[in-house]
Amino acid sequence: MNSPKAPCLLLLVPDETRGEFIRHLLRAAKPDAEFISATRLDEALRKLEGGSVAAAIAEGAEGIALINSVCEQGLDVPVIFIAPDDDGDLLDQARAAGASEAIFRSELSPTTLQNALHYALLWRAQETNDETAASKAKHAEIISMARTESLARLASSISHEVRNPLSLIYLAADFLARPKPLTEEARANIVGYLRSGAGRIEEVITSALAACAPRELSLAAHDANDIVEEALRLAKTRLRADAPVHFHNDMSVGMPAIFADRSRMVSAIHHLLTNAIDAMPNGGDLTIKTRVHSFTSSERAEWQREGWFRAGDVAVIIEIADTGHGIPPDKLSHIYELFFTTKPAGHGAGLGLATIKKIIQLHNGRIAITNRPEGGVLAELTLKTAGTQPV
Repeated sequence: MNSPKAPCLLLLVPDETRGEFIRHLLRAAKPDAEFISATRLDEALRKLEGGSVAAAIAEGAEGIALINSVCEQGLDVPVIFIAPDDDGDLLDQARAAGASEAIFRSELSPTTLQNALHYALLWRAQETNDETAASKAKHAEIISMARTESLARLASSISHEVRNPLSLIYLAADFLARPKPLTEEARANIVGYLRSGAGRIEEVITSALAACAPRELSLAAHDANDIVEEALRLAKTRLRADAPVHFHNDMSVGMPAIFADRSRMVSAIHHLLTNAIDAMPNGGDLTIKTRVHSFTSSERAEWQREGWFRAGDVAVIIEIADTGHGIPPDKLSHIYELFFTTKPAGHGAGLGLATIKKIIQLHNGRIAITNRPEGGVLAELTLKTAGTQPV
């Protein structure tokens, strides 16, 4: 019995260095495939003319042009599009043009590419041209419906979070509209209402933007312990005298530096620490540990793919463990979703963990949050060291 022919995949990436990096991921995602490359649109179109290419993977503006050309010429080739992390508009353009899948660069991994290729190749193999057109139309409709639902949820959640601070601002306006002269105490209260309301609105909008459209990182080599200690100093300002939290630090010395955007990494760790503090309303123990980990070939391939780690890579692991109430098991799989929160209404917009995960992904790292067997939650960040960054 003849084995099925290995698929031929076209990679259109203008930059050779980026191209080699994506090829490396593709080989892990589809080791049986044949790969051909192009750096220009005209070159890519010539290679598609023979009909041997099963799917194309393209980046940037050239990728948009390829999708449009494939559709205009009626070529039966699904295109997987890769967009810069700070260009959501380009991602939307690719989807509207008819991309089989559109992925941010920070989301690239063998697993995501494997899933995208599986869908693209299955689509091509099972459908005639007429069916493909119908399927693409249906796919576009589903994407449109999903985006509409997501936008509705976004608008509803932001409206809910902003309504309370807006009520404070309206209350302050009502006080100012009264004809009676203001006492110093009343003036101070009004200023407090205005600052509190405006501050909360700014926090919600900033968090939403950070989770949905993160800007480019400013990366440099940093000591992970210094970053953790800075985040700890910020988190300790939330402590209450009636709910004592005991800190236990177990930070390894002499670790290799991590390559990070310091302010964003401090923000991510600070949020994890405040989550842990909030989960212990009656006090408890908070343990922070840092350590070095070297990956071996015996570790699960899926783990390594998810976090961009390969055998031989060295990582710094930051662990934050609390003794709080934990996360309900049925909620655990939803914690990274935008606007999902286990906190009471008015105590969290559900943006924190979504933002943190995006920050860690932009650093090509991994975040894992689990319930501890003894109670409480363990948050574990695995970050690349400065010597193991992808090109």
